[in-house]
Amino acid sequence: MGRVTAGVWDVPGNGVLPALAVLGTCFFAGGLAGCLLAGHVDGAGSESLSAYLNSFLQAAGGGELEGPALASLVWGELRWPLLVLLLGFTALGLLALPAVFALRGFLLAFSISTFVRLLGRKGCLLAGLVFGIPGALAVPALFVLGVQSFLAARVLAGRVWGDGRGPIPYGKRYVLRCGMCAAALCMCVLLEDLVVPALVTGLAGRLTLS
Repeated sequence: MGRVTAGVWDVPGNGVLPALAVLGTCFFAGGLAGCLLAGHVDGAGSESLSAYLNSFLQAAGGGELEGPALASLVWGELRWPLLVLLLGFTALGLLALPAVFALRGFLLAFSISTFVRLLGRKGCLLAGLVFGIPGALAVPALFVLGVQSFLAARVLAGRVWGDGRGPIPYGKRYVLRCGMCAAALCMCVLLEDLVVPALVTGLAGRLTLS
């Protein structure tokens, strides 16, 4: 069983670690930019964020928080992995995937940093509930899809440029990894629909804006 599982995650082709390093660096760089921007938002922008978060906490504390529709949750979880998956079927993914990971890291870090800035230490807990619970599965799944898509795009780019004749990596293991990531994302949807709203509602009444 262990050998079978290891085989599934054995991404074909050399360069798995370099691909992970490229995407991870872009994700980290985007996250750093998001943190810096969140720390420099002031004036009308800061007031708008404070008003939005305050209304969100009041609704949650009063038991009036309504989670988004199921279709919205599904789209929110699948849009990034789906984009990453599709980019693995084109040579353009070799350049587009690092940009996608940088943007994803930026948006995630900006959202978390905003919570922390407006709520202080309590914002860490709230951000952990809102973003950390589903993100614990969604982010690793995104990286799994991203690495294999990056390697596939590299093969396609080599064929376009005439510099490589590597086999097309869309085999059984490729599909199995996609299926495992899809299962993880379905779990994220369930967590966001059933678990996160209840936890946020229980915590919101104890939080006030800094």
